Amino acid sequence: MRKTLFLIILIIAALIIQLPSFASTTSVYATSRREASIKIKIVLIGFNEEMIDEEYLTWNNPFYKYQSILIPGVSTNVLYLFNYSYTIVDEAFKNEFLNYLRSIEVKEFKKNLIWNISYKVQKDVGLTVNYTEFKVDSLSSFYDAEKVEDWLIAHNSSYGGLQENGYTLILSYLPELPSFTPEQFKAVIKGENITVTPHYYNKTFIDLDLGYKLNRVWMTSWGGKSRLYYIDLSAGPSPVDKQLPIQLAAEFSNINLNSTYGKTWLNQYLSDYIYGVVYNLFAPDLIYPLNFSKKYVIDILVLDNRSDNAKPNIKSTINQKLIENSLKSLVSFAEVEVKIRYAKLKDYPTLEKIVLESTIEGRGFNEKYPPEPYYPLNIVDVRPIYEWLSESGKGHIKDLFNITRNEEEFDIPVLVFSFIRDFNLGLSFKEWLAKKGAIKDLWGIALYDMVLISHSEMDFNRGSYLEGENKGKGFGFSQTIIHEVGHMLGLNHPFIYDETENYVDSVMAYYPYTYNFSQFDKDVLLRSLSDKFIMEAKALAYGKTGLFKVEKLLADAEAFYDKMLYKEALEKSYEALKEAKNPLLQAIPLPLIYAFIMGGGVGFIIAFIFSKRKKNEVKYCAYCGNKLE
Repeated sequence: MRKTLFLIILIIAALIIQLPSFASTTSVYATSRREASIKIKIVLIGFNEEMIDEEYLTWNNPFYKYQSILIPGVSTNVLYLFNYSYTIVDEAFKNEFLNYLRSIEVKEFKKNLIWNISYKVQKDVGLTVNYTEFKVDSLSSFYDAEKVEDWLIAHNSSYGGLQENGYTLILSYLPELPSFTPEQFKAVIKGENITVTPHYYNKTFIDLDLGYKLNRVWMTSWGGKSRLYYIDLSAGPSPVDKQLPIQLAAEFSNINLNSTYGKTWLNQYLSDYIYGVVYNLFAPDLIYPLNFSKKYVIDILVLDNRSDNAKPNIKSTINQKLIENSLKSLVSFAEVEVKIRYAKLKDYPTLEKIVLESTIEGRGFNEKYPPEPYYPLNIVDVRPIYEWLSESGKGHIKDLFNITRNEEEFDIPVLVFSFIRDFNLGLSFKEWLAKKGAIKDLWGIALYDMVLISHSEMDFNRGSYLEGENKGKGFGFSQTIIHEVGHMLGLNHPFIYDETENYVDSVMAYYPYTYNFSQFDKDVLLRSLSDKFIMEAKALAYGKTGLFKVEKLLADAEAFYDKMLYKEALEKSYEALKEAKNPLLQAIPLPLIYAFIMGGGVGFIIAFIFSKRKKNEVKYCAYCGNKLE
């Protein structure tokens, strides 16, 4: 009897202890934040085990990162935790890679190339930091960036495979390739007449509207087709990112890489690059809060401010299908519709008046093109226009667009100006005035509630001012529209923490002129939406009964999430959120649930004891008085 009673009490105690897991154990605060682990594999080419201190390298790498929404400057409540592993490839693989690079090597000689170098010798002072331009002769070696990326992916088994359910970063040090040596650097800054021999990675991009070709030749890294990114730490220096390769950074820091401190310095240097990739690509911040919808409508209104006979035809400057297909690759969970309307700016006289009143003419039409540095630009100040349009200002955006914003349809208004001559939208921020001495012009700006874009007729006909393959060609609107809509959907630039990641196959980067969203772009958008829905579903489900379907959907979402199947994770987490909003799920106060179970348990014990007493009670015959069996 005592043993039975003790067992019953234990069962009830266990029910009380386990109850919160049924009625949602975590607090509302805990359900509104998440921790997500990200696996990162670092592959090192051209380094040996004596050079790499994995423990110290990991200590210098970022352990974690809170994801932020940069505008308005809040947290998403997601904490990324990073797990690193390392693979140092052998000499055989390095030599195979070097042989491949040499097989695709292209050399180019340039006379009096303007070089941005961050050091200058001053009389009686010696070497001082000073971003200064030098003119040098250069015999550069170039390697096709896309081919190198494809080769590294195809040969991933040679370095243990790509990181499963994670990211792979390849860092190489290849001084065996033609490189900018410390000896060349010293000669250049002293003004000696020599030819420098750096190497880079290149890719050619073409404007798919008006055909302008861009040869991007100064890259030191590349990636984005898959979850792999490659950096050559012996390439450069690049006039784009102004960072020094290892051999120059060590020389001018007076570092002996064979010394004890040299090894420490090297691992710190590597970690600095790892930090940039992790923060920019593997676990990036968002620029704006996320807006989820089953359908995104990109509503484009093009206002032509050129003369009636201006060329090219304005309709040739935008490719509707190109924009749709690019955005569909990003928001693969939704429908994308692109609508385009064309009109003349003069058809909207009030807006035309605002534009004219906001115009600053910095130079005449016949002035030198391209302009000299710090030469005033022809600008239309964007802020008065935005104030006239925005709902927080005059609110005239509703006169131009019908805007719906909910989970069924989310409209993104895109107002496009085609300006006369070389006028473009511009911003007059004081920081830019201090740095450049002139208002900054821009092709586009995403302002969360709308996109404003401009190209000038000079942009459309850029090649007419040049000789060679671009003569008669120019830049259209499509690439700029895709980039700015990417911001509206939440994506940031991939180079805000380190400019090395400007060399990524993403329309969100500046240096490449691609129409693609990188795998990193797709991951952060789908992953962040999944995080958002999982947290919201858990918060709504807190303290409710009948959660079995919600819990199953959330478990499925987490399983897909852990495998980096973010689209599937998004679908399951969204279903879980909808189910958590189900009015049939009733919120029952936890004290009541405790009281019910405790009361029911106590009642059960009393009934059990009473039944046992009844069962053990001795009964006697009412007539004869004998004990009944």
